[in-house]
Amino acid sequence: MKKIVLGLALALSVPMSAHAAQSAGVFFGSPMSGVQLKHNDLRFSVGVDDFGVAVDKTFNLGTLTHNPELNSFYTFAGAQYVDDHDHKHDHDNELGVRAGAGFEVPVEKFEFYGEIGPTLYVVEDVDMELEGALGLRYRF
Repeated sequence: MKKIVLGLALALSVPMSAHAAQSAGVFFGSPMSGVQLKHNDLRFSVGVDDFGVAVDKTFNLGTLTHNPELNSFYTFAGAQYVDDHDHKHDHDNELGVRAGAGFEVPVEKFEFYGEIGPTLYVVEDVDMELEGALGLRYRF
């Protein structure tokens, strides 16, 4: 429980302005499921089933390609730490770098999203896992 409170405190310590695009919600995926806070193009995720934290920077594909038809799609890059006791490896704590692609569908004040991408774990041994998530965030 102490790890969850610490992770939430780190995620909520991000400075926010009244004009920023912000949202918060839940996600379900691999290797963790939990809560997420998004502030502009930065995301902070905290796993609650298996403790974990992740920080990602997102890049809107419509903006990158100057094509508004791709505004519902994004890429991301970041890092994550997962305390995963049920993982197939001999160790419990994993630190990795990750990247991937996803989609985001706004509905009223909510955002439904899904994403997939590889994570390269680099501590104790080197391993690559394909991971994904589905989530719902409330925009405020």
